[in-house]
Order: sequence, then C-alpha cells, then structure tokens
Amino acid sequence: MKNWFRQKSRSRKNGQEETVAVPEVHTGKVRHEAADSTPEADCPIHYDNVAIPEIHIHPRKK
Repeated sequence: MKNWFRQKSRSRKNGQEETVAVPEVHTGKVRHEAADSTPEADCPIHYDNVAIPEIHIHPRKK
C-alpha cells in the first residue's frame, strides 16, 4: 500500500505535451435550410449533427 501512494503522487508527465487536432465529422442526419444563405463561420455547431471521435492517448514506452 505504501508503494501505491508513492506511485500515485508521482507526475506521469515527462515535460512534453502535444497538441492534438480533432476533426469534426458531419453525419448529415439533420438538414439545415439556412446553411446555404449564411457563411459557415456564423453557423453554430450543434452536437446533433456532428460526430466527435473518441480518442485514446497512451503514454509512450521508454
């Protein structure tokens, strides 16, 4: 049990961090009539029509 507390208190980061870009995948299930008349930058994102992929980042082995 003593060893578990020691492992838990250690930081698992090695000082390097990476930025991950996650793409948006439009499912096409929801039709937007106003999408043609307004620029894409002005349209809000609704989570009904966007599929967000599940990403698992595993630590690197040394």
